[in-house]
Amino acid sequence: VRWTIFNNLILIISSILSRSRNDTSGEKETLQVKPADESRVLSNLTVEPTGCQKGRRLGYKCYLVYNSQEDYAGASRKCLERGGRMAMPRDRREQEALADYVKTFFRPGNWPVWLGINDLRSEGMYLFDDGTRVSYFQWRKHFLSSQPDGGRRENCVAMSSDDGDWWDHYCDRTMNYVCEFDDRVAL
Repeated sequence: VRWTIFNNLILIISSILSRSRNDTSGEKETLQVKPADESRVLSNLTVEPTGCQKGRRLGYKCYLVYNSQEDYAGASRKCLERGGRMAMPRDRREQEALADYVKTFFRPGNWPVWLGINDLRSEGMYLFDDGTRVSYFQWRKHFLSSQPDGGRRENCVAMSSDDGDWWDHYCDRTMNYVCEFDDRVAL
């Protein structure tokens, strides 16, 4: 993500610096940048965090709900295309903030959203989409339907928008999803 942003930044700066502009005499002047100058220009450039322009911020994470139906793989791909990844709440604080945001977004109602968590690699070993092991869980606990209950059939995790509890689902089911973005990069 950062490499793509860096490359785009270089293209923008190069474009600006190589554009021709009119001076007061009406003659065109073209600015030329030598490769040595390019690194000096970039070293003087600082990118400040812009904050979450949309969604909800928590620390350096921005969460953004997408109210469009995708299966798990499609949701993951869409988040990556937008420069983020599916939401990966790593602790209680992140989970509660994310649950509150999703509940507010879909109020009233209960619409599940995909999270970036699955046990596709090994049954019962839940991993975030970045490959790290999940250590905090918010499984639905109920005497009629505790989660996870899908065994080898349901390998992808979604969160209920009404209470923030996690459920395991078939990965090909379509539902809304939440992406997270690193606010240090910008949303």
